[in-house]
Amino acid sequence: YLLSSLLYPLRNTILYHHALRSAMQDPLTGVNNRAAFESTLQREIDLARRHITPLAVLMADIDHFKQINDEYGHLYGDCVLREVANRIQRCVRRTDIVFRYGGEEFAIVLSNTSPEGAHLTAERIRFAVAKAGQFKKEGEPQTAVTVSLGGSSLREQDTPETLFKRADQALYQAKNGGRNCVCFESP
Repeated sequence: YLLSSLLYPLRNTILYHHALRSAMQDPLTGVNNRAAFESTLQREIDLARRHITPLAVLMADIDHFKQINDEYGHLYGDCVLREVANRIQRCVRRTDIVFRYGGEEFAIVLSNTSPEGAHLTAERIRFAVAKAGQFKKEGEPQTAVTVSLGGSSLREQDTPETLFKRADQALYQAKNGGRNCVCFESP
């Protein structure tokens, strides 16, 4: 009787933690989702301010993703999303956090990272995707996949919204600048 009275609360706790994790994880790519990004960014800003360390945010967008979906289908597009998420994760430290922000966009929070370090990380991601970005569907020619990235660094008066907005604006500069490139906010 004692064992069964302990078993049910333990099982419920495990199910609860699994549900919490599932609510914060993108089921397709396995990385964190937008809800997790929004709750994490404020905490990371608070930690950076408390410890007086730099913080950077990168936004990455798969170039011409709609064309990939239109030409090869959504299942193939899903494979591209998973692979790009894997490549991003392999390019960042274990302490950095990757999120699928929406569609084909990813956000990366780089704790204790200077603007120069963030730029280097963004270039490493861009290069890793472009270098290995040849995806092949059976019976089809290879498809080149690239990403554009934008970044920003934490400023004294930043809120999560202002920090994100500057990274997003830098991403649009990269997209408008020819894609497959990195733009970092202007100081």
